[in-house]
Amino acid sequence: MSSRPRHPGLHDAKGRELPHRLVDASGVSTYVVDAGEGPPVLLLHGYGDTADGWRRVIPGLLARHRVIAIDVPPFGRSGDPRTPRLIDFYGPFLPELLDRLEVDRATVIGHSLGGAIALHLSLERPERVERLGLVAPAGLGKSPPWWWYALTGYGRVWKTALSVPSPLTPLLIRQGLTRFLDWRLFHDPRQMRETIDHLVSMHSTPRDFDRLLAAGRCCIDSYTGTLLEDSAAIDVPKWMVWGRHDGLVPSAHAAAFRSLHPDASVHVFDDCGHYPHIELPSRFNRLLAAWMAETGPAPKLRAA
Repeated sequence: MSSRPRHPGLHDAKGRELPHRLVDASGVSTYVVDAGEGPPVLLLHGYGDTADGWRRVIPGLLARHRVIAIDVPPFGRSGDPRTPRLIDFYGPFLPELLDRLEVDRATVIGHSLGGAIALHLSLERPERVERLGLVAPAGLGKSPPWWWYALTGYGRVWKTALSVPSPLTPLLIRQGLTRFLDWRLFHDPRQMRETIDHLVSMHSTPRDFDRLLAAGRCCIDSYTGTLLEDSAAIDVPKWMVWGRHDGLVPSAHAAAFRSLHPDASVHVFDDCGHYPHIELPSRFNRLLAAWMAETGPAPKLRAA
């Protein structure tokens, strides 16, 4: 029996699985879900997650939009870019992927690391971004939080666990990940056991966990220390959602972003952690739909 995790997949409102395929971009095989018709929306998940993290958001978008959700390399079912600086890889990768999908311009919504990637894309290739949605985006601080270094492999415990072969190693990894996610990820982890268990299962073998840590060390580069200030140059419609009890990325960054972007629609959810789109999907989807309706293109007038 395979030890690989079973991904929940993405489905429409009637429970039908959405079409997906592998697309080569920048030399990396990339898992892409592509469904629906209308103005395109590109969804970028966070560190260690997959496209399936948007499963509670996509059904509401499909009625009016072409929705593209990817497993951001090197996570999930996509390949590994094998680069020392992931944030540099994403620069040419996303425009090439959009070209392969024949998308000139899209609404880009990113969560956590995906939010940092979306910010960089908006700054480096503004012609490709119609609107920008940010969900607890990483990279707005001056430096990564202290715990990030421990999580990504600089701690002695992780190095020892991975360097000494032992049948107890997978158990140690699972316990360590579970405790960390219970502590930092969700406001009420008791309500999110299925989601936490799935995230743990994806990274619980020594090989997968080492891959996760290696990606984390690369992701630290998303903290340039100037990303918030640099974002002042972004002039497309902007929408942001954060959980007040986010234990991964401080929700105080939402206030700083609002001060810099008074035109942005910024929301901070009480009783919510790092995953507003999973923890409070009804509120999240209602606000997202309202913002997209307000900022969407005006309806075309019929010729007289």
